[in-house]
Amino acid sequence: MLLLEQRLVAPRRKLERLVGRSPLGADSVRCLDAARAEIAVGLALAELPRGWIVFHSLPVGDSGADVDHLVIGPGGVFALHSDRQARKSVLVAGRSVLVGARKIPYIREAEFEAVSLTTLLSKRMPSTVSVRGVVVLVDTKRVTVQTQPSRVKIIEATDLCTWLQGLPSVLAPLDRLEITRFVENPALWQALTALKPAEILQRFSELEAEVAHARYTRLRWMTLGIVLSTLGALHVLLLLPQIASAR
Repeated sequence: MLLLEQRLVAPRRKLERLVGRSPLGADSVRCLDAARAEIAVGLALAELPRGWIVFHSLPVGDSGADVDHLVIGPGGVFALHSDRQARKSVLVAGRSVLVGARKIPYIREAEFEAVSLTTLLSKRMPSTVSVRGVVVLVDTKRVTVQTQPSRVKIIEATDLCTWLQGLPSVLAPLDRLEITRFVENPALWQALTALKPAEILQRFSELEAEVAHARYTRLRWMTLGIVLSTLGALHVLLLLPQIASAR
């Protein structure tokens, strides 16, 4: 989504680069953390052993929404919704999830994705197990779980693979293969990304480098402004005795 949004953003002019204007468009800013979360979870899922299959960014419904990651393995089928809450405390109490003092509808979103995929799979594969929704949090300060919601798992990215591999086996290899073949059918989805994962990671890394450089440039200009203002103030203070004596 972030890279698609950036295609609509005009390249920065030389002066804009000089002053450190961010390369991100207005709609891209909100997508940056989401993209960081998806990549972090994707890298974590890459550590799963053979027998686990992972799909990324699968479109669901007609609203333009997508499932960040679909995981198929011995423990079942999982729709992963990833989010980055950098250095924030998260409290989970059943269906209520608080990030700081703000309530986030993680449970509703994860249930919607899981039900949508379960419905999609059941039309062609009546014997398949239900898809389970999982909310995966990245870079949090702390996650306190008072009560896990009944139908959605909330977990930190660092614990994700251990949890998945520790689940009891409910899908035989042939069942997993059948589900995987069904999901791999291009006709099933409205639109699949035309970019390979390696190319997506490369483009995202390049964009992050541009964002960081622009931030550094703005900081240098800000520092220069503070220094010049301070020198100007000192110069005025030094001139005050001369001005006073001249009177």
